[in-house]
Amino acid sequence: MITFKKHTFLFAFAFFCSVCCFAQKNETTINVLNAVHFYDGYAKPVNEPVQQGLIRLSNTKYIRKLTDAERGKIGHKLNVKLVVTAGCDNYDRIGRVTLYKTPKNKSFDDAEAEEYELLRIMTPFMYKTRKPDQIPYTAQADQMAGLFKDKSSDIWVLTEIFGTTGAGQKEVIGCDGSLLTFTVSVDFISDKSKNTNNAQIAPLLSYYALDGKDTTAGYNAKEVEFTLTKNAKSAVFYLISSGHGAGENGEEYNWRTHVLYLDGKEYTRLDMNQNCSPYEIYNTQPNGIYFGNIAKERRSWCPGAPVPVRVVNLGSLNAGKHKLKITVPEASLLKTESNYLLSCYIVAQ
Repeated sequence: MITFKKHTFLFAFAFFCSVCCFAQKNETTINVLNAVHFYDGYAKPVNEPVQQGLIRLSNTKYIRKLTDAERGKIGHKLNVKLVVTAGCDNYDRIGRVTLYKTPKNKSFDDAEAEEYELLRIMTPFMYKTRKPDQIPYTAQADQMAGLFKDKSSDIWVLTEIFGTTGAGQKEVIGCDGSLLTFTVSVDFISDKSKNTNNAQIAPLLSYYALDGKDTTAGYNAKEVEFTLTKNAKSAVFYLISSGHGAGENGEEYNWRTHVLYLDGKEYTRLDMNQNCSPYEIYNTQPNGIYFGNIAKERRSWCPGAPVPVRVVNLGSLNAGKHKLKITVPEASLLKTESNYLLSCYIVAQ
């Protein structure tokens, strides 16, 4: 791991891409979801049967516990692949794949559960009778592979994509009366090597809505504390953040610099802009984002794309308690009823 001096950072996307980028002869695949139907989030809960071991928490959210045999397949590498097939929601929606690490034989909602968002996606404006009607998203998550070897814990995987067919029933051919929003598959792809990763992994935030209402840590800010049980030669901070709020001047339409503080001192600043042009091909429904020259535009997220994972190398950290604060100082949150959804964690070696 490269160690950076203070106020510098490893600015990477944890190599998110919209095509599968991990194909090796020794790879192994764990099928977490297999062509599972998601339904209108505003409708009454459906009672369609689900696959064995899968729990439908709502029309838009499924979870299941990985078996010991499945966990044993995870080596040094870990890629998360999610494929969305168009249904009757023709607008851009948010989705995620989140891992829960719990004490053995405890439920995912146990008080001691640790929560890590691995992949966040935005669906494109899709018209289900036009191609391409499937969108692949992948996230490289090698840093999380060590969690799978802890025999005193269980691993649960949550997949959520909220959607509604209110518009699609009227605007998409063949969708009259349908509640089917998307069909989703999720795979964990790994190698067959023996996992010997002993990194310390500390959960910080998972899908936390920074909405400007809590000013405990200051304006548009959230502070979290974590503890390292031993000295770390290299500590790395992973962040997923996306702005939401579609009202006038809402944060959906902006990208804002995020400022990161470590133990009370400003550490670095992150420009949260994303180039949307590679994902235009997936937007088969006319919309107000992909028009003109999209390459000249920048957003904090793009319809049809994964939300980038920002990676910051914090260098060496001593054992004990530390504080991290994330701020979005220029955001207009309360006035525009906007928020930033924050997920982050620390991996220390």
